[in-house]
Amino acid sequence: MSPSSVVRRPRGAVTTRVLGGLVSVAVAVALYTRFDIDGALSRDEAIYAYGGQQLAHGVPPYASIFDPKAPLATMIAGAAAWLARLLARSDIATIRGAFFLCAVLTVLAVYLLAVRLFGSVLAGLTAAVVLSAAWPFAVDALSGPDAKTPGVLFAVVSMWLLSSRRWFWGAFAGGLAFLVWQPLLFYPLVAVLVPLLTTPRRRWRSAGVALVGAAIPVVVVTGYFTLAGALGKFLESALVFPLTGIKHGNESVGQRLGRIAGVVDRYYGMGGALFWTGLVLLLLLVVGHLVRGRSTLLVAFGAPLVSVVLLTLLLDTGYAATDFQSYPDLYPFLPYPALGLGGAAAALVAALRPSAARVTASVAVVVALAVLTAVAWVSFSDDPAGDPVLRDQRASGCAVRRSQVPGTPIWSLGDPAVLVITHRRNPDRFIYLGSAVDRWKVAHTPGGFAGWTRQITRAGPSVLVIKGWAGPERRRMGRWLRGHGYRTRFAGPWHLFLTPAALSRATRDGVRLTHVPTEFAAGPGGRELSGRKCG
Repeated sequence: MSPSSVVRRPRGAVTTRVLGGLVSVAVAVALYTRFDIDGALSRDEAIYAYGGQQLAHGVPPYASIFDPKAPLATMIAGAAAWLARLLARSDIATIRGAFFLCAVLTVLAVYLLAVRLFGSVLAGLTAAVVLSAAWPFAVDALSGPDAKTPGVLFAVVSMWLLSSRRWFWGAFAGGLAFLVWQPLLFYPLVAVLVPLLTTPRRRWRSAGVALVGAAIPVVVVTGYFTLAGALGKFLESALVFPLTGIKHGNESVGQRLGRIAGVVDRYYGMGGALFWTGLVLLLLLVVGHLVRGRSTLLVAFGAPLVSVVLLTLLLDTGYAATDFQSYPDLYPFLPYPALGLGGAAAALVAALRPSAARVTASVAVVVALAVLTAVAWVSFSDDPAGDPVLRDQRASGCAVRRSQVPGTPIWSLGDPAVLVITHRRNPDRFIYLGSAVDRWKVAHTPGGFAGWTRQITRAGPSVLVIKGWAGPERRRMGRWLRGHGYRTRFAGPWHLFLTPAALSRATRDGVRLTHVPTEFAAGPGGRELSGRKCG
């Protein structure tokens, strides 16, 4: 039986499918490059850029920064940072280029998956364009790195491989997805479960092959951390803390689902309508497939549209109903409405009997895709998120560098962007302090908060940068720093705590630190400091 019997598989030539793939890639590149590679580094993006920089210098993930997510995104960033060092290029730009490639390949993978499911190049093109036009995924494609982007790529590749019963490689890709973000564990689990339910013969052998495929990347990564002497930090950060340390709000399932709907409406704009419409169409396609296959229901359930696509969608939905933070948590959902719209376009064309009507409908769909691409192009081009503001962060980094007393470190609390910009290593791996990481730090430091402050005293930083950290522990730390001689100023939006020597050095070097946040750090005459002057 074909992967899906929703529509008949056309006799399109291989060249047509290749051309469709090239068009899909071209649309993704055209839309994603509407955003600037020099966009600001957000806190989460800086976590992976910093981890990648440190990995390129031989410091394993989690030994460089405590991060509750799985390690593969940091490893990808590390490979890119290593390549940047080899080629003497900007490591930030190279890291972003690697994640941009992941985003574009995700679009290509969705195209291939839709073609396989529905036997239609038109379905693949529709799915690819719809995914490319999703604003949140697009805005992070080039101006990331966003940790979930490679995870979505591996998840879609896993579904594509499983849809042709390539159990080992489908599970292997699912294992890679899990190593990007722990909730994507559903994909390797489905890879092991599906052959048990859909292969009458050799089901246990097929499931065993899938289990081996899923386990290999996990075993390899675990072996790396063991050899690097960071296994304990890996298990604490990526397993123990997510299970026991993260604090969630007291939302009911209904409230959380309502918040998810609000996030879709807020961040996806016109894509919100496509998101919901695509999901509904996907469910209708599944229902139609099951109704057509009711005489052989077991076989109908075994089709990839049901056993792979629908099952992973339901598992993703179940997880989101119990834990949802913000719009990046919707990234794993984005391929599904794209597939729904692609399958509906293919079904519509296939339902028309006269060939002329099919041609007319196909042309209409292509025109609609062209309009969607043009609208997204204009919308993305006018989006302020595409404005290059990395320059402002480099100016703030320059101010910090000029303030730093030689022989003393910079210490970041909350946001590692200053470390990425200045290429400095933090004296402590607890940089990100959200989601109750600050309380975990206090609870697991000998002496508690006093032990934490003793670490700062021993390191003797001349400049501490606090950004992206709020709550009682943040206020407590601020009081302690002021009580121990640190003076507060701002370098652009970054809140600095400086020793008197650092403050004097900044004044002597012409850095205009301020008492309130500003857009950028300035030098003599009020002009923005040039990061290039600071190296």
